Amino acid sequence: MASKLKAKIYMVGSTSGIEVEIKDKEKFLDEIKKLSTSNDFYLHSDEDGEIALNTTLIQAIEFSDEDGNKREAGLVSSD
Repeated sequence: MASKLKAKIYMVGSTSGIEVEIKDKEKFLDEIKKLSTSNDFYLHSDEDGEIALNTTLIQAIEFSDEDGNKREAGLVSSD
């Protein structure tokens, strides 16, 4: 069984990250890139509630598995 993948999203001007559980890293990054290009929000819902992130203000995304092992980080730019 595949381990769960988490993405920790860091916003411009913030040192704390917002952690979300994702299924596929590549699909997640494609979605973020498309939303960033159109100046749209990324909407995420889980048992803790809902959050809307302004994708043009995402500075970095760090990926890790359920054991906390970091896989790699991706940088998303609005340019």
